[in-house]
Amino acid sequence: MDDDPLLKFISPLAGVVLAVVLSVMLSATIAGQIGEDYSTRAWIYTIAVLWVLVGAVVVFMLTRHAETATVSIKRVLLWTASIWLWPVFALRYLPRRPPKDNGPQ
Repeated sequence: MDDDPLLKFISPLAGVVLAVVLSVMLSATIAGQIGEDYSTRAWIYTIAVLWVLVGAVVVFMLTRHAETATVSIKRVLLWTASIWLWPVFALRYLPRRPPKDNGPQ
């Protein structure tokens, strides 16, 4: 059981799942305060939840190998903030591509 590769992902996976649950509740609260009709609130909620889900996947993929700390309230809050700010981390870790060589001009 110690050589199971999935065991090392338990902590980051638990952290991201708890952060997503917290973020979905936060999305519902925000959407309930913005917009005057149901349709507007529903669209805001849908966009916020999609933003959070994409953020959870991106942040998990970026940190899954480096995350070794046990799950704590502090870690869940850090994951929550990270999945809301995922574009910052995604842009930071994009591979730097060399400029294209268009040949002699």
